[in-house]
Amino acid sequence: MSEVTTADAARRLGLSQERVSQMLRSGELVGRRISARGWLVDLASVGERARIATDGGRPWSEDRVRSVIDALSTGEATDARTRELIRTTETEVLWRRLAQSVTVRRFTARHPEVARDALVLTGESAVDVFGERLVGQSETVHGYIRVGELDDLIDDAGMVEHGEGRVAIHAFRSGDRFWISGETAPRALVAVDCARSAVSRVRSIGVRALDEMRQAWLTRNT
Repeated sequence: MSEVTTADAARRLGLSQERVSQMLRSGELVGRRISARGWLVDLASVGERARIATDGGRPWSEDRVRSVIDALSTGEATDARTRELIRTTETEVLWRRLAQSVTVRRFTARHPEVARDALVLTGESAVDVFGERLVGQSETVHGYIRVGELDDLIDDAGMVEHGEGRVAIHAFRSGDRFWISGETAPRALVAVDCARSAVSRVRSIGVRALDEMRQAWLTRNT
């Protein structure tokens, strides 16, 4: 796993080292402590965070993110503030705003089938909800924990955190699990989790799918 110092991560992200340390503690970045005050930061995590960066502004609350995801996934009407955000936020910014509420941690697993069975699939693991099929992509499974806690899944599946692991656990920073039902996450959330991918094919599927949902929603509700 490639790692960089907090100073290098801060430079790459255009942030202060203090902010990088905060993001490591909150799970927004992946890293490991090497001393009481020092960290090494997973380089892939830095790259992913850079992809979802916006030009500023306060992050949306998770309640607002949930409202946008629910509206776009179902096509149904929503409150006035959410409607205005969907109307005025272009898709390339919209997916980043939504993605900023989600953390992704990667693990190796002795029993990947156990991990897969415990997850609500998302991202490239659920592109079939858009009628897409990936050929020759990684075998990484992406998902949100369906029931139980991450520590339990780590034990059951024999997982060890690793920046290049093939089990990618997505989670909202608050720990809220509003999406849990069925085999896959809500369509808009699947699209967002595709859009944040480092794989260009997966990323383009996600952005296109979210844009189609947004345009359909606007046609129906404005």
